[in-house]
Amino acid sequence: MQMLNRYFVPFALILILSALWFNVENPSDWRHWDSTYKESLIILAISMAVNWYLSVNTYRYIHWAKQIKILEVWLYFLLAAALFWLLGPSWGPMWLLFVMSPVAAALFTNRWHTLGSALTSAGTMLLIYYKRGLFHEGIGPAEGMACVHASFIVVFALFVYGLEQTALRLRDVALRR
Repeated sequence: MQMLNRYFVPFALILILSALWFNVENPSDWRHWDSTYKESLIILAISMAVNWYLSVNTYRYIHWAKQIKILEVWLYFLLAAALFWLLGPSWGPMWLLFVMSPVAAALFTNRWHTLGSALTSAGTMLLIYYKRGLFHEGIGPAEGMACVHASFIVVFALFVYGLEQTALRLRDVALRR
């Protein structure tokens, strides 16, 4: 979980805060923000608090470690879906949040859970695109990009899983010497 917290969480923060900063007319006057941006900030604060609590208390709940990691995978998914729903129409790169859940699954679960998480994330992203009006007029450049985004989520998760498995095999070989 440390790798996720070190690399992906700061990236998610930059992504979400950039979406807010560059889409709000006067970022310092938060009282006049659209409710979408306020809700996004509340979701971000809650997710940061939960992430901090779980990372600080990892060893306290060591007997529940596997279940907590699976819970984190699905929490990342739910947060990505909510933030993508809220900020996706105004900030294109928000789809990248859907990569976090499958990457977490790739680091802590098996291949099938990783694939399931990746397909769920990609499918949810496409469903949100559909609900927002994409795919209603056929397949064009925007729909093609959405499908490429979805395939990237799946391929990247499996790539990270492969890297993680290779690292474990190398570690095991080194330990046998």
